[in-house]
Amino acid sequence: MATRTPGSRRKHIDYKKEKILLMREQTILAKERTVLSFMRTGLASIGAGVVLINIFATTPSSMIVGWAFILTGIVEIFESYRRLRAYKGRIDRITRELGE
Repeated sequence: MATRTPGSRRKHIDYKKEKILLMREQTILAKERTVLSFMRTGLASIGAGVVLINIFATTPSSMIVGWAFILTGIVEIFESYRRLRAYKGRIDRITRELGE
């Protein structure tokens, strides 16, 4: 049997609300993983563009395709970073709601 000191109070925990918040957090973390995979794809696109430009630099079409890959990769990385910051803000709000 646990004894309580006179000044201590137990914090009321709403387990249903906590479960819902943890489920939301899990969903947001899954979305973060997806965003990070888009960042990896953007980096791979930039790498492919650099390879196309350096190896196949003799033809103008390879230069155009290479620069298109690089531009697409840069746009993808910036968009992924923007989404990642938004998800980070959501996680911070959930953490505050949970009181952690």
